[in-house]
Amino acid sequence: MKRMSRWLGAWVALVLGMLALPGAAVAKGPQDVKVERREFPVRLSDGQTYTVVGYLYYQGSLKNRPVQLLTHGITYNHGYWDLPELNGEEYSYARYMARQHYAVLALDLPGEGESDKPNGDFLNLAESASALHQVAQQLRANAEKNTFETLVYVGHSNGALISTVAQAQYGDAQALVMTGWLNTAHAVPVDPNVLVAFLQQGPYIRFPGEMRGALFYDAAHADPAVIAYDNQTADAVTRGQYLDLLTVLAVPQLIPVGGITVPLLVQLGENDLVASAAYGENEAKAYPNAPSVSVETLPDTGHVVNAHTTRLRSWEGIDAWLRLTTRR
Repeated sequence: MKRMSRWLGAWVALVLGMLALPGAAVAKGPQDVKVERREFPVRLSDGQTYTVVGYLYYQGSLKNRPVQLLTHGITYNHGYWDLPELNGEEYSYARYMARQHYAVLALDLPGEGESDKPNGDFLNLAESASALHQVAQQLRANAEKNTFETLVYVGHSNGALISTVAQAQYGDAQALVMTGWLNTAHAVPVDPNVLVAFLQQGPYIRFPGEMRGALFYDAAHADPAVIAYDNQTADAVTRGQYLDLLTVLAVPQLIPVGGITVPLLVQLGENDLVASAAYGENEAKAYPNAPSVSVETLPDTGHVVNAHTTRLRSWEGIDAWLRLTTRR
């Protein structure tokens, strides 16, 4: 009996010790997700090679994992997809999806975050789409080595526009997910003169926190601490990218929606002032060559989907749609 008691005590101590170790199988703990910084060389139309930085999130082995290639919107970088825990709530899309057994690569688009920052007037929509394509090509090369089995573009806001253009032109992904963006005509409740005035700032543009908070959030369903963090960590946007964004908002017919030939999921916040779910019916009809288009409304959600209290509705919907679409 004493021997049994000693054995049981040692076993309990071992289990408790394992639970305390980083990387142990603790449900929903941030330490169970591996995070690796990756660099991707991309050659743009000026003939120069630049570095695009991405952060790769995954659990266990990377072998035969579908990879989500994430693109952020303006005033953000890869951190949009990996917001920190605040007031006991987790806001990291990347870590959530890693726990669902995806590999997740969140990019700092050229000119943002840790990626190289060429002249901001040069870095426009076409250059960003080319950079995304080149990163996707490098991931596809790994796929040939049985590292990744499926590539999916997931873009938020302007990142969804970049993903649309990249997919239409190069066709690297097997599916496309967009949040907080419409490739069809829609109104944005901001005086056009105010939007144009930001162009005077120079090659890199920053937006005031008051404007971001008002446009990006449904305040009734967002933690003020999250909004404050968001504004404190906001990034700049290149003037070339911003000018192209204003152009397609005015003339959405320029967006090559006919080039989308893969399944598409669009998620729109019910209270999003930038890309309202009220336009969802038009969006569902806008892709003549896509085999399927799913448009979901996210109740009680503003523009910055990942930062609202309702974010799990979006994340679970994306996961369910991808499992069905990619037959996982």
